[in-house]
Amino acid sequence: MADDARGRARTGGRETGRGYHHGDLRRALIGAGLELLDDGGVEAVGLRAAARAAGVSHAAPARHFADAAAFVAAIAAAGYDQLAVAMEAARAEAPDPLSGFRATGLAYVAFALGHPNRFRVLSHPLVAEAADVPELGDASQRAFGVLRRAISDAQADGSVRAGDAETVALAAWSMVHGLAVLLVDGWLDAKGYADEPNRLAEAALTHLYAGLHPLG
Repeated sequence: MADDARGRARTGGRETGRGYHHGDLRRALIGAGLELLDDGGVEAVGLRAAARAAGVSHAAPARHFADAAAFVAAIAAAGYDQLAVAMEAARAEAPDPLSGFRATGLAYVAFALGHPNRFRVLSHPLVAEAADVPELGDASQRAFGVLRRAISDAQADGSVRAGDAETVALAAWSMVHGLAVLLVDGWLDAKGYADEPNRLAEAALTHLYAGLHPLG
């Protein structure tokens, strides 16, 4: 990675044959930020570090990000987009609406376990401070929208009780997010839950969906 960054610096921010140029700087900085996040958590993410990784001057990111909070918000937005894609793919592969609903929850937990720091940044205080950034709000709504659509489809199919899909989605998100936090941060190990994470997620979601079963 360091060699690549030096190569980009020598070519003025361009990689011959691989498409990198100044027009892609914002995307390149976000990509570098995601790698820094994966390696060292939010504390490792900085505009200077991302600029070094992208092979541009320390001043260059200022054209795209006002400060560190705006940069972290953009990284979180990218994380939300990745989460939405994973949830939608899982839902699309499910054989029926109820399975699709379950699949979105399992995909959420799988994303958290597979990318713990990308998951953690979604609720980081720096991101909360930037909650009014349109890019971040839109990305968050895209992820939440996948869950909401899965619920609406299951309601239309009769496998989930009728009601406000937004409220049901909030309840489902709260449970799945809480479980993901417990798994990612190792809290369940201390409580004696020795099951494999996906089995725990399956069990928790079974209780959730049993509670949403149509009445009567």
